[in-house]
Amino acid sequence: MAIVCDGTSDLCLQDIVEWITDTAFPDQAFRIFPAREVIPAHSSLTDRLQKAYNSYEPNIIVCHRDAETMSLEDRVFEISTAQYALNLQIPVVPAVPVRMIESWLLTDEGAIRSAADNRNGKSDLNLPSHNTIEILKDPKEVLFSALKTACGLPPQRLKKFNQNRARSRIASFIKNFETLRALASFQKFENRLVKAVMALQDQK
Repeated sequence: MAIVCDGTSDLCLQDIVEWITDTAFPDQAFRIFPAREVIPAHSSLTDRLQKAYNSYEPNIIVCHRDAETMSLEDRVFEISTAQYALNLQIPVVPAVPVRMIESWLLTDEGAIRSAADNRNGKSDLNLPSHNTIEILKDPKEVLFSALKTACGLPPQRLKKFNQNRARSRIASFIKNFETLRALASFQKFENRLVKAVMALQDQK
């Protein structure tokens, strides 16, 4: 299985994919490769999918695209169109967070505190309720604000706080991504991925 992302900050998707496959298929092992060579996304989506396919010869490609200002359905159509243009004969599973992948990192307060190197902090992170995450205008800004609060550093040291590094660590501290099932975009991704794996098994 190969994962095609737009940027390095999206590579946290690997932890999520591993949790889904481990949870749905606990007796099976999966080889999951993040296609780092297609990052950053300077070339077209078709070019990047083709390169990932040529490099790894996967039986499934997980294709991440943030919804951003588009609808989830439009992004999914974009991915399906690229797959069709290439005539790829393997499943290409859309992973489309609304609006951006940071929204999928806002559901675990403990992981955010750990990523900010202050696991036992008590400051209120002002995290959104799960049912409002997908209507946030800028999940990235909300997440960065939470990380800066979570680190608990005084103003002078806060200037040197690496929020991008902290963001990249959040997923590694999440042991159970079940809370993401409160988000419609994640539900659709998980269901599509599980169905794709099951379909391959039925072909054997």
